[in-house]
Amino acid sequence: MRLKKYNRCLFCKSSNLRLNNKQGFVHNFYTKAIQNDFNLKDSFFLKMKVYKCIKCKIIQNNPWFHYDDAFKIFNQIYGQHNRNWSNILNFFKKGKKPDHGNLFAILKKNLKIRNYAEFNSPFMGIMINFFSEEYKKNNLNFLKKMFDISLKYLSCRQLAGSNKTQIFDKTKLAKKYFNILKKLKSKKFRNNRIQKTLIVDNSYLSWLYNDNYKSVNSKTLASALFDITVKNIEQNDTKLRYDLFGIFHTLDHTHQPKQILDYALKSSKYVLIYCHIDEELEKQHLFSLTSGFMNYLKEKKIKVFDLTSLINKDYKSPEQYFLCSQKNQLPSFK
Repeated sequence: MRLKKYNRCLFCKSSNLRLNNKQGFVHNFYTKAIQNDFNLKDSFFLKMKVYKCIKCKIIQNNPWFHYDDAFKIFNQIYGQHNRNWSNILNFFKKGKKPDHGNLFAILKKNLKIRNYAEFNSPFMGIMINFFSEEYKKNNLNFLKKMFDISLKYLSCRQLAGSNKTQIFDKTKLAKKYFNILKKLKSKKFRNNRIQKTLIVDNSYLSWLYNDNYKSVNSKTLASALFDITVKNIEQNDTKLRYDLFGIFHTLDHTHQPKQILDYALKSSKYVLIYCHIDEELEKQHLFSLTSGFMNYLKEKKIKVFDLTSLINKDYKSPEQYFLCSQKNQLPSFK
């Protein structure tokens, strides 16, 4: 097991890092699993010290896991993004949307959104809210059926290990489920057409290939069920323009956070960021933003508005919502 030194800030690349005052370590379900699968002692985690970047104010562990081991953490040890899948299961089984308070209502009131993008995890932000608006005339049983049929359709396309008879049967079933799903989608409320895109970067710090439920990947399900377009950021399509770009607890799960934020700011009128701002950094994270990060953006002539106190939400840990823009004036949010 190797530890890698991260002597430069992962965001701004500054070498001006200072040892942070808070250096606590308490196990959580992530670190317990990491400890078990990598056969580690607590002393291994204690070698990781938290540093703060004096320039952009993020905090990061140094040293931390090597690239290869970080990939295993997010694609093998805990390959399924628990919160991501819990959000969509709670919606389709209980009608409960992700807890963002009244954020969606605030955004709808103050922004005209026709083209929306979100980064990496499809069920962490407001994709579910848009979907709910599109099918708002339908009840929970209807939505449950859509979800179940989507899973069955995608599962039937998995043919490895099947004999000829099984392949024939699965292909027939897949066609059946596809047509049922198509018919269900015809019930969409047509006045709410929003172009939705999921931007991905395939980072070793992100949940990728094993972010599955009943053998179906989250991004695949989002594409089939939510009718979103999935694009790799490496395509770098300069013609793409979004009204809003959402980053919901995913900026700290990429190895290129500055490039992601720069891309979002250049391709969108507004960028919404939801993030941790806890000064105590857990050991499964390489880095995290802090409340001081907004001031860094302002110094870079980026307009920023803190939405945290406007959202009717009971925060269980230090978190922050803020809207930013490179060129557009921010709404007054009255």
